[in-house]
Amino acid sequence: MLREASRMRTKPTANGVPATEPEGDPFTRFLPFEGSPSALWDNAAQYLDSLSLAEKRAGGHVYTPSHLVTFILEQAVFQEVAGEPGATLLDPSCGGGAFLVGAVVAIAERLRAAGALPDRGEGRLRFLRVVKDTIWGVDVDPKACALARSSVARVVAHLAHGPLPEGFFHSNILNADFLTTSLDAIQPIHRGGLSFVVGNPPYVSATRISARYKADLRSRYETAGGRLDLYTVFLERSLALLRAGGTLAMVTPDKYLVSHSASALRSYIARNGAVRRIARFTSHKVFEDAATVPCVTVVERAGNASPVTVFSCAERPGRNGRVRVSHRYTLPAFSNGKESWDLVPPKLLALARTIQAAHPSLADKTARISAGPATGRDELYVFPTSTGPEVEPELTRPVVRGRDVLAYGIRDPGLSILLPYVFDKRTGAGSLVDLANYPKARAYLEKHRRVLQGRHCVRVWEKAWYDLHDQAPIDLACECKILVPDVANTNRFAVDEGRYLPLHSAYYILPKRGVDPYVLTALLNSRVSRFLIRLLAPVVKDGFNRYRRQFLAMLPIPAAQPSAAREIARAARVGDVEAADTLSTTLFSLSRGDLLEMDRFLEP
Repeated sequence: MLREASRMRTKPTANGVPATEPEGDPFTRFLPFEGSPSALWDNAAQYLDSLSLAEKRAGGHVYTPSHLVTFILEQAVFQEVAGEPGATLLDPSCGGGAFLVGAVVAIAERLRAAGALPDRGEGRLRFLRVVKDTIWGVDVDPKACALARSSVARVVAHLAHGPLPEGFFHSNILNADFLTTSLDAIQPIHRGGLSFVVGNPPYVSATRISARYKADLRSRYETAGGRLDLYTVFLERSLALLRAGGTLAMVTPDKYLVSHSASALRSYIARNGAVRRIARFTSHKVFEDAATVPCVTVVERAGNASPVTVFSCAERPGRNGRVRVSHRYTLPAFSNGKESWDLVPPKLLALARTIQAAHPSLADKTARISAGPATGRDELYVFPTSTGPEVEPELTRPVVRGRDVLAYGIRDPGLSILLPYVFDKRTGAGSLVDLANYPKARAYLEKHRRVLQGRHCVRVWEKAWYDLHDQAPIDLACECKILVPDVANTNRFAVDEGRYLPLHSAYYILPKRGVDPYVLTALLNSRVSRFLIRLLAPVVKDGFNRYRRQFLAMLPIPAAQPSAAREIARAARVGDVEAADTLSTTLFSLSRGDLLEMDRFLEP
């Protein structure tokens, strides 16, 4: 039997954001079947579990939990108009139908609240007609389409208390590629556009997309340039299919908010819509099978620019089965996409911008900031120094990984790399060796030739079969440089005077001539730099930030008098963390209030 459910009550807040009273997830109150609240998605979840990791990655398949479906539909304010003839909704990558089922439940609840009971008489006929006329889905996977049709039909039959017309809802799910196929079958598109596009688009990076398909997307979409990811193109087409005033509400990786490669997407959104709300999560654990930190973005198509409400959310639902919002604040409207959309409290952002504007940046003090070279097969190129393969010594270098870099120190991992390059003594430039001149290295690499030829850099980029994935530009092991892990939960910069080659999990910073690397290291490890990184750099896992070039390059480097520079360098050389931090922080000339504000933010 269908459980009795009280009406989901919503009320506007002062800033116009819908606030749902914590009555519990409607999926737990409006169950289509006896049993677990997740029964709506059991079939879809089992289908996803049956896919291999490679299949999930290739298709960008991620299971969307019910509390997140509810939250996204509520942030889109779909429940306010659900059941009205013009309230059309599309999920462009519907999978097993989670968002479509959520929309059906919202329609039933609103009709019931209005007195049009969905399980009897005219109310039942109206319910069936509204579902058929307003709810749509697309998916490239025929099995997912079948599951979505089944899921929607089952919940509608249960809520309507009876059998459905033959073929009901079958044509509402299109088995098609949303990005490249005509969507003429979706009738609302021809009547001015959709009212809502919601969902969880696939997250598939450029390295997993075929060259032909990638070229096709680049010819169709302006956001398909640079480091393409399918979700960015899904957002572009979804927004384009909305009517004026329509709403886009999707969960995606939050890296698009700040990354250089997503500036085209931010620009497209800013030109064609207005961001209304963004919900951020602090962990990648929102999804069971994804390692990305997500966010929910709500955009009004062709809307007027207005302040953006930002929610900070926990990764797990509360006891009432709903997304837990820890706090919210308002930011000025996003007017363009060239700059990052830094979703931080205005007071802290103003402090950060003041600090940055007052001093030169790290980019001004360095010749190069980059990740260490990647091999594409570390297990073959990187080996214990004492027990590695017999190859020519001139082709090996000691290496260091991100995990080996500490604040002011480097832990020797005892590893070496086979580096198939020679370096010009005059220019320092590296070039790939001729293996005929290195018989030991050739014999070792030939044993693994088939595996090495399967790497992306060989198959797609057509590099030599024994080349590294990323070419070493210079003999990095011999250079004085600053190293930092690419992912860390606090600043860990250390000077390497010329011993190690950093692998891809570490970034290296080459100071310009005359710039003391130890002074730079102290400034980069200071609490001011920790504050800026924690505030502005993306979170990739629980409390861990990504130390990419764009965030390192913007760190401010204040000038120091010669005597102060000598003291700072001395403290950095011996690893006196407290003295180095105190002396470095003094150079930023911050007020006591500013320092207290930073310390409060940095508290665990």
